[in-house]
Amino acid sequence: MEYPLRAEVTHLYPDEVEQARRILQAVNAELEQPLPASEEIALALHLVNAGMASGDLTFTYRMTGVIHQMVAVIEAEYALELEHDTVSVGRFITHLRYLFVRVAQHKQLTSDASPIGAAIRGTYPEATAVAERLAGIIELRLGDELTADEVSYLALHVARIAEGR
Repeated sequence: MEYPLRAEVTHLYPDEVEQARRILQAVNAELEQPLPASEEIALALHLVNAGMASGDLTFTYRMTGVIHQMVAVIEAEYALELEHDTVSVGRFITHLRYLFVRVAQHKQLTSDASPIGAAIRGTYPEATAVAERLAGIIELRLGDELTADEVSYLALHVARIAEGR
């Protein structure tokens, strides 16, 4: 079976894919009929899901799709083709994973705009506009509106990506 999110999972969760590859090799060493290599994607998603402490892969699939969509928006907005293995993209994806957990657990950063958030928005107005678009995607796909500080920290990561840091 081929997994439709293979490319996204491979780029978004390289550590989990590598762990899944090793697990699959160990399992296949014990089986007469080895599992196909494509099963590493399913295993990787289970590892991602386990890291999110959720028993249902639906959230992981949705999160992966949202991340892919958000990266595509940033690429289009800044006319970039992002290298998914860079530090800034990795930080962005890690930030999003924790953001999605906070959203799912209804534990977002404070709803009042903090001075740090205001400083980020003032320093990076273009990235803030992009972050607000990304927040709209999250609201549509996950059903929760982001707080001002969540949008600000999202803007900081967008600015890092746009600046290539």
